[in-house]
Amino acid sequence: MVQLNGELEALRQAEIGEGTVQLHREDDQLWLTVMGSFSPTDNPLGYIYRLSTDPQRPSAVVIRNLQRPVHASYADWNGDGRTDILICEYGKWTGALSMWWQRADGTYERQDLVKRPGAIRTAVLDINADGRQDFIALFGQGREGIELWLNEGAGKFEQREIVRLSPSHGSSAFDLVDFDGDGRQDIVYTAGDNADFPPLLKPYHGVYVYLQRADFRFQQAHFLPLPGAYRALPHDYDGDGDLDLAAISFFPDYDGQALDFVYFDNRGDTFVAQTLDLKQIGRWLVMERGDLDGDGDEDLVLGSLTFEAPQRPQLLDRWVQQGVPLVLLENQN
Repeated sequence: MVQLNGELEALRQAEIGEGTVQLHREDDQLWLTVMGSFSPTDNPLGYIYRLSTDPQRPSAVVIRNLQRPVHASYADWNGDGRTDILICEYGKWTGALSMWWQRADGTYERQDLVKRPGAIRTAVLDINADGRQDFIALFGQGREGIELWLNEGAGKFEQREIVRLSPSHGSSAFDLVDFDGDGRQDIVYTAGDNADFPPLLKPYHGVYVYLQRADFRFQQAHFLPLPGAYRALPHDYDGDGDLDLAAISFFPDYDGQALDFVYFDNRGDTFVAQTLDLKQIGRWLVMERGDLDGDGDEDLVLGSLTFEAPQRPQLLDRWVQQGVPLVLLENQN
């Protein structure tokens, strides 16, 4: 792991295991989710690592023996004043959505909420305003869908399916945002995982917006096609008062236009797509936003994972020789 400054200069680095996929900042500590293996496996090689930025406080593995963990959320779900950890163990054939309750001595006790592979991501919210933290979870890997987990207290949750998806949908990510300005959290979801042999173009891959209605129901309001879509970040990037979408593709259509970055400008009744061709310098797996240059607007950082492009060995050679690990897109609005 490497820490960069605003000029993308390396400040310091830490030796972490294979597949550090998430960073959560808390006071003087960084909590890292480490997969243990990029390649599909059920071996319990993953872990949660607490990296201290205080030299007087040691770093340590906090939770170990996880099956390919890909995301963790941090909150006090039982109201005891201690932060618990909700971990998505994607696995391969097996896996879990597991809650780790923090004990008084700082250790953690595991509770499996779901024993199946494919947990991708969770987002914390108090959807019913009862003072308890609920969460929404995304699953892929066969039994795909988006679920709401209502916190009933005392370590119990009510599980509700809010979006049902086909077993081959290719779920990749989601984010919560009030997209229509009605005060309720909506869902921006991407479908684009396409590691088939060989990969097939799927017309349902792209960016979806689900608006929250009464009784925690969600209704699809928008679909923006994008083969191989892996993340879409909603934000008012151009400052015109509505939410736009910045999206990346990890499995673009290499036989077509090969769109790997698309900015969908919200024009009210439609979205206007603007694209950048970045496939010559990387294969974009992750994306985050933030005001990296301090000018008051949101910029984007794209991260590359140079796995072999299906049936495109020349691209892999170019990435190895000339590719970059990340790209910073500065907002010029």
